[in-house]
Amino acid sequence: MNRKIKLITHLIWQYSNQQLGDKYSVWNLRNFWYLYQITLFKKCWEQEYYQETKHYY
Repeated sequence: MNRKIKLITHLIWQYSNQQLGDKYSVWNLRNFWYLYQITLFKKCWEQEYYQETKHYY
């Protein structure tokens, strides 16, 4: 439950802190949610890949 609250809080924070004049700002909440999920998936994928390729000698 706590993890869900953190994710939702982070989502709201990211949405409300978009730059007003930026051409990449997404003000449609449904589109923002879609792009947010893709970005989160990409971050998790890269983190997992980094952990797998990191070798301890």
